[in-house]
Amino acid sequence: MSEGSGRVTSIRSRLLRFLIGSLLLMVSGAALVTYWVALESANNAYDRSLLEPAFDIADNIQIDAAGVHLELEEKALEALVYDQVDRVIFQVRSPEGTIIGGVSDLPPPPDFSSQNIFVNTDYRGQKFRIAVLRASNGYLVQVGETLNKRNRLLREILVAELVPTLLIAMAAIALAWFGVARALIPLGHLRSELLSRGPRDLRQLKDSAAPVEIVPVINAFNGLLDQLHDANTRQQRFLANAAHQLRTPLAGLQTHLELLLRRELSTEVRNELQQMHGATVRASRLANQLLALAKAESAAEEWHNLEIVDLMTVADAAARSWAPKALAQQIDLGFVLKRAVIPGDPLLLPELLDNLIDNALRYTPRGGVVTVSTGCVGDVPYLSVDDSGPGIPPAERRRVRERFYRIAGTSGDGSGLGLAIVQEVVDRHDGDLDISTSIELGGACVQATFRRIHANAGRISGLAGESGSHP
Repeated sequence: MSEGSGRVTSIRSRLLRFLIGSLLLMVSGAALVTYWVALESANNAYDRSLLEPAFDIADNIQIDAAGVHLELEEKALEALVYDQVDRVIFQVRSPEGTIIGGVSDLPPPPDFSSQNIFVNTDYRGQKFRIAVLRASNGYLVQVGETLNKRNRLLREILVAELVPTLLIAMAAIALAWFGVARALIPLGHLRSELLSRGPRDLRQLKDSAAPVEIVPVINAFNGLLDQLHDANTRQQRFLANAAHQLRTPLAGLQTHLELLLRRELSTEVRNELQQMHGATVRASRLANQLLALAKAESAAEEWHNLEIVDLMTVADAAARSWAPKALAQQIDLGFVLKRAVIPGDPLLLPELLDNLIDNALRYTPRGGVVTVSTGCVGDVPYLSVDDSGPGIPPAERRRVRERFYRIAGTSGDGSGLGLAIVQEVVDRHDGDLDISTSIELGGACVQATFRRIHANAGRISGLAGESGSHP
């Protein structure tokens, strides 16, 4: 995605952000409501008990010849305002604002019209809840206490209400996380299937287990795969038909040129005919390689019926067909063959080996050595061709697998398709192709290894046991 197209986000993160954000918002709202209800409950519970000493004090205000005073003994007054948890204070004021009893530095309450009110105030650095009572004779009684009991009750209510809420919210978040993860499993399976496919595997995706929401996407992608499959099929058909149509006239032309070369001809004419014959042979080879490439690139659904093939048998047959050419070029073509049984295509595996031997013979000088080997390393079957030629530089070992690529300055008349065909065949057999330097011969070593298929292991072993041994 380009930088200007916006930040990439995932469905998982969007869903989880929405769900978790909604839960946190609801928990926060519940906490605020619970706090308000708990505060009101605590105040209602203790405000009533705070009014009782205020009424008692108001009832004991006496006005007589000695003046205004509280008709309460000191011990009775102390018992009236005693509390084990909070500090309790009181104050009595006359209608004119004169302090009759209690603490003198408690500020007067704000103006009020009702008979009694409750206010929160600061007194000597502490928070107090004050009950303000106006007696019938106009005197003002204030009784206050610190907020210890109220705060404790508030905490108890909050814990009792919010802890279960938080636990439920955490469980809901965990369930949401788990639910989103399970809901996205089909997308993970779809991603894994796409990543496991090769570039030419154009089979349709299955939508039987897909959620309804992504079925349209799968259907659209399958439509694109169908179009690619049709285009690939037309291309392969054209390539195969063109190569097939070229083979017959080229074979006829090659035959006519060989017949002409048997006649008595002048040196100049013979040289021209030999050049034409060489060009015809190369063109025939190219047509055959194009046919092999078209077969190797056939659609993946055509590859579900593989046969059991012994690489030793394939190499043994190649020995008979390539020995005359090796003798003509004075090259020692040797075979070190051991049984290596794999599930494969009996037509393409010989084509793979033919291209490897052909490349080795083309680039190995006269008097050189080419060795074909088959066998198993552990349970991994392999087929390799070593030569004593110039080898392939490490920097070129990846590019030589490309079609029509030839290393600059190399001799030979190859078309650059040999290793491309070999790579296609190896890929179709789910194998690996390794190009290195031959330890024994010093030239190139091209080795194809094939992965062991456990589902066919019993069948492979049985067929290997029935096939007997080769000399």
